[in-house]
Amino acid sequence: MIKKICFAFIILIAVNGCTRDDICPEDTPTTPRLIIVFKNAAISSESKEVPGLTIQTAEVNSEIVIDNQTTDSIAIPLNPGADITNYRFTRNSDTDSANSDFVDFSYNREDIYVNRACSFKSIFTNLNANLQDEGTANWIFNIEITALNNSVENENETHITILH
Repeated sequence: MIKKICFAFIILIAVNGCTRDDICPEDTPTTPRLIIVFKNAAISSESKEVPGLTIQTAEVNSEIVIDNQTTDSIAIPLNPGADITNYRFTRNSDTDSANSDFVDFSYNREDIYVNRACSFKSIFTNLNANLQDEGTANWIFNIEITALNNSVENENETHITILH
């Protein structure tokens, strides 16, 4: 009988030990991704898809962020642990005519406390984009910062426009 009471007591403590706010709800805003749209360089108001787009980090242990997609807009993460993120944008990645351009995104980071369950999120201010110039080999012609106040605070707006 004492074993049953002890077991019931342990179960009761375990169930009451977790409170509802220990779980971060899915709809809570977290660190935003960088929203990029691709536009036609000849007619800057016209969207233009990038065929076979692959994006990967440009570090020693590179990671593929987007793999061989034809799209006119993307959302990619910025590194919340550094003030710069380097990416390799490759067009026609699945063909012999693949062309890669390197883009460096620099920014200032600010950590904001969300709550006990979700902890902190990062926002990025003073966003800048630098295309490594390869002369006529670049498929990206221009990069425009379109984010309000050059900041990345949410995923509800376009932050960067790439003309190609």
